Amino acid sequence: MGKTFSLGKLSGIQFRLHFSWFIIFALATISLVYPDYSQWLHWIIGIATSLLFFGSVLAHELAHSLVGRANGIPVDSITLFIFGGVSHMTEEVTNPGAELKMAAAGPVSSFLIGGFFGLFLFIPGLPELVSRMLFALMLTNWTLAVFNLIPGFPLDGGRVFRSILWHFSGSYIRSSRIAARVGQGVGYLLILTGILIVVIRPFNVAWFNGIWIVFIGWFLERVALASYRQVRWQEVSSVAVAAEAVSSGGSELPPDIKTD
Repeated sequence: MGKTFSLGKLSGIQFRLHFSWFIIFALATISLVYPDYSQWLHWIIGIATSLLFFGSVLAHELAHSLVGRANGIPVDSITLFIFGGVSHMTEEVTNPGAELKMAAAGPVSSFLIGGFFGLFLFIPGLPELVSRMLFALMLTNWTLAVFNLIPGFPLDGGRVFRSILWHFSGSYIRSSRIAARVGQGVGYLLILTGILIVVIRPFNVAWFNGIWIVFIGWFLERVALASYRQVRWQEVSSVAVAAEAVSSGGSELPPDIKTD
């Protein structure tokens, strides 16, 4: 992923920060402070909200990693970057049940984290800025959970979709190929949605949101395409290995060896 910065380890998992994270951190903070740029207290709340949200993203990825490890899937690091976070597995999943549990752990954790922040909103007498921060954290975590449930690979929902296909078809490669193609379709749909938002501006949605959706769609389509190519490579490799096994197994025995 290019240049990253180490944030330390937790439970043996290395946490890293990609340089692109600073871009989204700045954009998120500015959007939270708008339009009160001259108020230093708004900047403090904005920065705190952004840091807490990205801490929530780390917790989301950590949930994936810990559940994955519990199901025999080694995870060595987590990286935060401009589009969120990603857990780096040293091995692929070996059964659909393990993938289902690992994929579902992220959205479940985001729903719980959002609910945790929402509970504080019931405290009477909270300052308005603190209430706004808590509401933003609740809403963004729930949005993160819902977005990740979209059945497009490599989103969590796409991995859940693949695990279900895998369970019923018995073929990891075929299921991965279908899930990757669906992921590409979701990416194209997001790109189209973002363009329409920029052009039509429905419900007075800011044009910037449309641009951001286009970038997310483009990223998903690229990753889904890369996943599809990787699956195709695995498919070709498995066929080559099988052909080699058949070829080597079919060789004739030397004439001086007797068989019973």
